[in-house]
Amino acid sequence: MKKLLLLSFVFCTMSCVTDTDILQDKLTIEGQINEGEFAKVYLTNSLPFKGIIDSLEVAKSIESKAKVELFDGETSEILTLKRDNSYFPFLYYRSNQIKGELGKNYKLKVTIRGDEFNAQTSLPELPNVLNIEFLDAIRDGELVSGFKDLRLVLKNTNPQIPKYFKLLIKNEEDTMFEYADPFIFNTENIFTDTFPIIMHHKTYMNNERDDILKSGVVTDLEVVAITKEQYDFWLSVKGDVTMPIENASFSTVVKSNISNGAFGYWSGENKAVFRFQVPE
Repeated sequence: MKKLLLLSFVFCTMSCVTDTDILQDKLTIEGQINEGEFAKVYLTNSLPFKGIIDSLEVAKSIESKAKVELFDGETSEILTLKRDNSYFPFLYYRSNQIKGELGKNYKLKVTIRGDEFNAQTSLPELPNVLNIEFLDAIRDGELVSGFKDLRLVLKNTNPQIPKYFKLLIKNEEDTMFEYADPFIFNTENIFTDTFPIIMHHKTYMNNERDDILKSGVVTDLEVVAITKEQYDFWLSVKGDVTMPIENASFSTVVKSNISNGAFGYWSGENKAVFRFQVPE
């Protein structure tokens, strides 16, 4: 039996948000729509967060017989099932007509085994990153040789309106992004026109890698604007890392914007993408 790691993906949006107990066999919806991109919706049955789960059980958790509908106020469509072997769940539902646009409201409806689940979201504004600066990586007051920290400066348009973000990072040759450090942040208590964020070099203990923000490595960074509901969802699961299933600690109550007791999120996002080589 193969021991697995579970990625706790979370997103939420501008709909009613509820507290949801995480139970085995509960429907999990992971959905997002980015500006200029088709919507993607992943459906699984929730797996327990304690114990060891084999790969067959994980594969069986994927829901592939649901009816997934998307509405944008003008167009409606039934999403089609697609496959992506670089991601789990490797089966997902994707729109073929509707793409993310600012100013529109996107309603999601999932029907499975006679039950109906609904959510809605809209897209936040694109993050405005004014400057990226590399700093010496410091841990516990000591220089970490061969690595850098990253200082981002973002424009805080309309400081009176709080904004919410997440950071994703990977090396050029990787297929999947890692959660950065910090992973999520907001401007709730920031009233200046600009603000800095320090992104730290991070050792990813769960997958035994130590090459993020390493000198000389070409790196991809996504600065993603998210909704308050998605931010609260991440906060409620304390989730910014990949967690081992065995002996993992996880709150059984999380924020969700999906109706009818489903776990997960349906979220609008808007991302600024950067590629750079980390200096020596």
